[in-house]
Amino acid sequence: MESVLYELFSGDYDITPKPDKKQQELSKASLAELDKIAAVLGSEFVDNLCELEGDQANWRNYQYYRSGFLLGARLMLEALR
Repeated sequence: MESVLYELFSGDYDITPKPDKKQQELSKASLAELDKIAAVLGSEFVDNLCELEGDQANWRNYQYYRSGFLLGARLMLEALR
């Protein structure tokens, strides 16, 4: 049995959600389309596009994290009043 509390304590807790079947199917379909694009426009174009999309996703995830952190801080301050 896995203990979330122990995983947090030991630093082994992974917050990354495990991809479900639908996500795996979408990933395979996306990669197939990227292969088609690479065949026409070249792999350098696809690499640049993927890098830009990755940077965009990282920034968006940071904004979500920041908003969630601020919400958590506000809730804690409200609870302590």
